[in-house]
Amino acid sequence: MSVGDDGWSITQVTPPVGWWVPVVTSVFALVASATAVLPRVLWSRHVTVGLNLLNVVTTVGHEAGHALASCLTGGGVWVIQVYTPDSGVTHLWHPSRLSSIVTSVAGYALPPLAGLGAATLLARGHAPMLLALTVAAMLLILVVTRDRITLASVVAIGVVAGASLYWGPVWLQQWIAYGETWLLLFGEAFGVLVITLNRVRRGFADRSDDAADLARATRIPSVVWLAAWLALSGWVLWIAIPMLWP
Repeated sequence: MSVGDDGWSITQVTPPVGWWVPVVTSVFALVASATAVLPRVLWSRHVTVGLNLLNVVTTVGHEAGHALASCLTGGGVWVIQVYTPDSGVTHLWHPSRLSSIVTSVAGYALPPLAGLGAATLLARGHAPMLLALTVAAMLLILVVTRDRITLASVVAIGVVAGASLYWGPVWLQQWIAYGETWLLLFGEAFGVLVITLNRVRRGFADRSDDAADLARATRIPSVVWLAAWLALSGWVLWIAIPMLWP
């Protein structure tokens, strides 16, 4: 939230950022997302662990995608669980085969699409509004949070967004908003790469991921779903990068 002449406002239009804000935040988010797939020998263990923690933003978005799709197609959610910054599960129900398919697709689709929406807001100078929407989303996810790890993850995201929104200067709001946006844009592309690497390492025997669930439900090979998610992430980046560059 920003202070204006009329008090607090989440609709305030912030001034344009310097070129270094999208450059630094994008590189930072890219490296953080890459910790899921690149060898740890490329950087120290402490650096890897610290950066990897940021991936919880994408993981929460992934599980929220499953939950939202289930609710929109007539189903519901019992609980969302985040196990690590890179993994989680949503316990839900769906009333039909179509609902099941849409729910499975939504996990890897929502974060990049949310990133595109965030980029649109930032292009219009609405960093405070993006942070406010983040807080609102975390409050909704708290309703279906039961374990301590998920609670800590959701609260941490909400507190960072909320504290910067309420007390932070405009420049801090912009840095956090840009960082969140890049994490959403990059994260699921690396998530798909993780699935692919797991298939290769295990001789294509891994059948416990979203692509495998979709293959069973639709008889469309999982490689097609993996390619579709990568294509979506690539298309979103193609659209979003010009928006985020001042």
